[in-house]
Amino acid sequence: MHVGAAARVTGELEFAGDKSISHRLALISLLNEGQIEITNLSDCVDVKSSLLAATQLGVKISYSNNKVLLQSFISKEPHDHTIIDCGNSGTTARLLAGILTGRAGRHSLIGDESLSRRPMQRIVGPLSAMNAQISSAKNGRLPLTITGSNSLRAIEFANETGSAQVKSAILLAALQAKGKTQIFERYASRDHTERLLIQLNLPVELDSGSICLEGPTKLTGNHSFAVPGDISSAAFFAVAASILPDSQLILKNVLLNPTRTGFLKVLQRMGASVKEHIISEVWEPRGNLSVNSACLSATDIDKAEIPALIDELPALAIAMAFANGISRVRGASELRHKETDRIRDLISQLKIAGVDCQEYPDGFEISGPAKICERVRLDSCNDHRLAMSFAIMALNSRRGLEVTNTDSINISFPNFFTILSKCAQPNN
Repeated sequence: MHVGAAARVTGELEFAGDKSISHRLALISLLNEGQIEITNLSDCVDVKSSLLAATQLGVKISYSNNKVLLQSFISKEPHDHTIIDCGNSGTTARLLAGILTGRAGRHSLIGDESLSRRPMQRIVGPLSAMNAQISSAKNGRLPLTITGSNSLRAIEFANETGSAQVKSAILLAALQAKGKTQIFERYASRDHTERLLIQLNLPVELDSGSICLEGPTKLTGNHSFAVPGDISSAAFFAVAASILPDSQLILKNVLLNPTRTGFLKVLQRMGASVKEHIISEVWEPRGNLSVNSACLSATDIDKAEIPALIDELPALAIAMAFANGISRVRGASELRHKETDRIRDLISQLKIAGVDCQEYPDGFEISGPAKICERVRLDSCNDHRLAMSFAIMALNSRRGLEVTNTDSINISFPNFFTILSKCAQPNN
């Protein structure tokens, strides 16, 4: 797809519900005896994988206007061996594994080619320590096979990878385990699961660097949630407004959870004009962002910051490409275990565009400001975040760019190009 250059981006934008929160709401319905009503649930392909899994496991789903209703009746009877296709969604596979450890029956989790390359041993280990009957393929990847157990036990676990998916899988298993499970984190990962469990009045205790949950416990009743706009989707437009002259965007009703807004702090540190306006702090904080164009300066990002901005690093790399000076990202080896090896593929394609950059084992270095003069072809490598990042870079090029494999964008942000065309003013 050819993405043209733009003079500026302007206007007010709104986004579908946050993907991470939407996954958790869809999957927690499997543990609830009652109905969960969700407004502004994400419509992306990944979240549909979680909804399909919930349906396959007995949740009744209905739709009314902008609401999704999830009705569940917990069955104690084991079912025949069930094979569940998680598509491209690592969140679906890992969180569902935690839920199924205590659910009667035998289940296998499979996925597409990309998901089947992603590491699963990181959840198999701690869940096995909880006495779960779970196994992966010999290479530590999908498929996962899980036989539900009624004798799960609590554990203490240090979340060394900083993965919110690992933490969430353990917490969802801990709801069905006997005793107090405690998880320790050196660097705080996104905390949507903890916030959701607390909102549902489940026994979660938070202390500095640790999360405790006493089980087993039941989740019952009818619950309603309104999902804030996806902050990771908004990140691409915050970068676009920062790098294009005479730009001004208002990003409305987006998630402003502190464990997800690390990229905003980095942009501000680079000199970006970004202001947050909190409108609600019930359950998950939400609000509006106002972003104006600015002259950006290089910055360094270290390991302590990575968990709060892991998904936004490709977008931040575009900001770095147009900033003055040398920016460095270290401690981000987790990027190599996403839909693609994001470090390798990001840097290889930036070089094709003419950006001065280099790859590290755990990150990268980018020297700016770049001048993108030629219309070259960049391969997103079927990675949705790379595809959107390259599209944003094209806006600040002289002749636009060709970006291939953009269908992958549907995984997280199906109306990305619709919103982009709404706000981008083309060069004459």
